[in-house]
Amino acid sequence: MEYQAVIMAAGSGSRMTELTHHTPKCLLPIANKPMIWYPLKMLENAGFEETIIIVQEEYESTIAAALARLRLNIKLDYFRIKEDLGTADSLRLIHDKIKTDVLVVSCDLVTDIPLHNLFELHRIHQSCITAMFSQISPEVSASRGPGPKTKTIQRKDFVGLDRLTQRLIFLVSEADTDDEELTINKSLMRLFPQTLVRSDLLDAHLYVIHKRICDYIADRKSLSMLKSEVVPHVVRKQFSKPLKATVEDMPNVAESVNRDIYSFVNFSEEIEQIVDTSVWNDHYGDLRGPYQDQMIRCFAFIDKEAFCLRANTLHSYWEINRQLMNKPLGSFSSVDEDVLPASSKAQIGANSMIGKSTNLSDRCSVQQSFIGRNCTIGDKVRISNCIVGEGVTIKEGTTLQGCIVLNNITIETLCDIKDCVVGVPVDSNSTLSNEFLFEKLMKM
Repeated sequence: MEYQAVIMAAGSGSRMTELTHHTPKCLLPIANKPMIWYPLKMLENAGFEETIIIVQEEYESTIAAALARLRLNIKLDYFRIKEDLGTADSLRLIHDKIKTDVLVVSCDLVTDIPLHNLFELHRIHQSCITAMFSQISPEVSASRGPGPKTKTIQRKDFVGLDRLTQRLIFLVSEADTDDEELTINKSLMRLFPQTLVRSDLLDAHLYVIHKRICDYIADRKSLSMLKSEVVPHVVRKQFSKPLKATVEDMPNVAESVNRDIYSFVNFSEEIEQIVDTSVWNDHYGDLRGPYQDQMIRCFAFIDKEAFCLRANTLHSYWEINRQLMNKPLGSFSSVDEDVLPASSKAQIGANSMIGKSTNLSDRCSVQQSFIGRNCTIGDKVRISNCIVGEGVTIKEGTTLQGCIVLNNITIETLCDIKDCVVGVPVDSNSTLSNEFLFEKLMKM
């Protein structure tokens, strides 16, 4: 087993709380499949036979039940945590389970990027961390979704890459810069004169992490988050020098003192001999060996063609569903596809999907929408460009356009609802637009 896989599924969805009042983020539906199904299917397609899933203890049984009916051919090892921890903290808790380099992926990632290309980059360069990025398309940036029409703050990263090798030179969040100015050290530019700085990349929250870096994370308890702390920290360490003395050299120092990263990163003699005798080099113009004689090295894998989005905000969640309505991912086909009930004479658009055991009136219309299982759609109901959860009842004469309706909601007769997130029952004859309908629930 060359790689292990870990899916981070314990997050509370703090950037999309409109959708996660009573549903774990990882179970929010994307094209009528739980969100977590997509990274699981990606791992299965890549040949993984098992994965560790980190979940909140209170949701383990709910998540397990939802995944049990999806016929996945991959063994699921659930690890429970009792509170919302950082991703590095969670990885630290399962350190004793990690025996090899590990692939860590967020439950909100939907991509058809072939993982073997990522692993090849990691393997060839003996990378400490290999991070996956994708190019952000303009239509994703412009997507707004349902709810109040407020301006969305786009959070971006400055990603520094060596144009020749895709070496990850720096990773800086826009929030950590002063007056939106980025300062690059001169010594870094001398090492990498062909540095490319990009701000149009999405960090997919998918990382291949060397086993020895996992050991370092386990020891360095001050590091809590992979994306914002561990990855930038290890990237900076590429250009540092080992401490002259390590904890092993100082037996009287307390064990709580953090060990230097270089005391963890030491490749086998066989690999070092290959590097020493190879005529290959990743740069020219000096007498330094491959990788600038640096033991710590990080790389970025970027795919320009494949589908790659994260459902980590309301707007990105909406955009993923919208894109999958128009272009389903062939690599994520399933034998358990939701289909229109054979007995229904409803008007169903080609880009719609209807969940099993859903009852559709013969005189309703569904266009470019996903409707979950066990729903009841009444007479003369018109639904377009919507995401409807499971167990929803929509009564006669109601029109829904551009909405997200959460699980087990009842919408009474003759309502006209546009561009709303519906999280509470709606009374008859209601006319609503551009609202988050969950205030009543919050006040109870």
